[in-house]
Amino acid sequence: MRDTDIVSFKIFPSIGIARVGNSPDEYFFGPEVPGPHPRDPGNFRDAQGKIKRQAARFRVYGFNRSGKVVREVTGERGVEITWRVQVANTKSSWFNFDLALDIPAAAKIVSTRRNASVTNRESLEITPPARTITGTNQNSDGRNPEQSFHGQYQGQDVYLGELRTDGEGHLIFLGGRGLSANPSGQPATTFANNDGWHDDTCDGSVNATVKYNGTTYEAVGAWVVVGPPNYAPGIQGMVTGFDLLFDLACRQNAAHRVEKPRFSREIWPLLRRFSDHQWVNAGFAREFGIGTLNHWTDPAVMRRLADNGDGETQLRHAIFNLFRPADYSIPLSNALPGYYGDAMDTDQNFDDPRQGMAVTPTQYTYLQQWANGDFVSDVLDIREHAPDFDSLTAVEQIEGINKAVLDETLGGPFHPGAEFTWPMRHAMMYSELSPTSFRIKHRASEPNYGAQLTPESVLAEGGPLDGSVPGAITRWMAVPWQTDTSSCLSGYLAYVDDYLPTFWPARVPNDVMTEAQYQTLISHTASEADKLSALSYLKRPKWLRGVRYPQDITFPPQINSHEIGCNIFVDKWSEVGIVLQRWHNGNPTPYWVETGRTLDSVATEAKQELKPIHRENPRRISRKA
Repeated sequence: MRDTDIVSFKIFPSIGIARVGNSPDEYFFGPEVPGPHPRDPGNFRDAQGKIKRQAARFRVYGFNRSGKVVREVTGERGVEITWRVQVANTKSSWFNFDLALDIPAAAKIVSTRRNASVTNRESLEITPPARTITGTNQNSDGRNPEQSFHGQYQGQDVYLGELRTDGEGHLIFLGGRGLSANPSGQPATTFANNDGWHDDTCDGSVNATVKYNGTTYEAVGAWVVVGPPNYAPGIQGMVTGFDLLFDLACRQNAAHRVEKPRFSREIWPLLRRFSDHQWVNAGFAREFGIGTLNHWTDPAVMRRLADNGDGETQLRHAIFNLFRPADYSIPLSNALPGYYGDAMDTDQNFDDPRQGMAVTPTQYTYLQQWANGDFVSDVLDIREHAPDFDSLTAVEQIEGINKAVLDETLGGPFHPGAEFTWPMRHAMMYSELSPTSFRIKHRASEPNYGAQLTPESVLAEGGPLDGSVPGAITRWMAVPWQTDTSSCLSGYLAYVDDYLPTFWPARVPNDVMTEAQYQTLISHTASEADKLSALSYLKRPKWLRGVRYPQDITFPPQINSHEIGCNIFVDKWSEVGIVLQRWHNGNPTPYWVETGRTLDSVATEAKQELKPIHRENPRRISRKA
């Protein structure tokens, strides 16, 4: 048998990410190759300003008897691929989100069921039947009811998505429209657990049978997760979903970790994120923005960071010492990466180290090696543009596609999260854990877990993490997603400063540069003083102005009613801005600018004043609000 003979098949990416949108017809694909990716021609909106859905695209690859990839297999002559997908949304019948149940602060938590008074639990679960699709260019307009997912929530129809195929037979999965509702008309009141509510996110299994050379094969399956929109595409979280799962794979098999980190691949992506965050959070703009000593994306600064010689040892160690230890050994309120942690609402005195997030142990180890000069200085290998997918070898394609997809998701903090949450960091969730395949372990059914969930029961063998059924990933998330997205802010009550820590600015921006400010910066007639003012972090308006904040910048900062703001965002989530990259002639680095905002100020007058920072008497935060 030759090395090119195919004897088995696998679906890639192993975890696909789709996102809701309210554009009736238009959609886009998320990145499939690591590195900077092209911007959507319509700025992720259609001509009416509605947000496009992000589609998840799945491919089939053939492998030889040695388990090595041979090539992608498409809907070519002699090949027939039948895709089979089953998704669900079971948030409303699941347990309340109280805290990540795998951290010390959760030891005594007992989580109870959402909608506990509803005896017909199945009426709370949106469980459409499985759907199949075969061939090329099928259901291109999305109107075939046999390829759409409709379920019911307490007797009301809920649409969760649809299947299509393209000209090569790839599966295209599109999720919901961003519609969230309470059939009884009651308002949302909390960030995560709103009884009577549902949304149209979902997740589930993706399988395929492949007829190849007269034989029918079952491909190794994948999973699809539908999450909220990405309001800052291309800006990555400090810990991405790939970072999280790669670290998990390394803890299961240390051979996955490279012996000597490369600056271009293991170091620079993390350092770059600090300067990228200047466009979505004013605290990062102050500390890591243009003109600061820590503007790490400045080419001159980057060259110093990439130097593994003794001359830059002090600089590297000074930066490394700013990071929170990955083992959470000591509580540090102002350590990098400047994010809230999983335990942020369990202690008012910051005596739990997990009130702030650390990078993963693998990231931290690489940073330590970098600080010691034990790394490959390959700054010239940093890509300014991602290569075309079809130009890559099959090996490069399957290595890159999972990383590209998951680097645009968040690997923390999990309170509860954006696309997925804390169960994803447990090995029992997976049937395969390697840098090219993070495969969710499928489960045919699961037992009734009763009325309560504890840390012991959730982590037990046979428990809810030991394999997944459709809906098992997103059920841990907020219901509806809009209430959490509009609650994930920065500097609620300042104990570090007025802007930090923050939650997820890479997906949910805090402070942004407006189009008017950008035009001032690139103007040939604006004064230098006007340009400096336009660039100042103090002049960055809140992304959620008119929802959670007043329309205009206030000092001290003020915040609107949590309940009012959350319910506004349920309706207005598509009218806020999307932060996009803009290059301008002569600029060594890009600007990122808020685009497409149509929201008028609809929130009531601010109810709470956020006091200015006093470092000798730092304020504490006790809850997410």
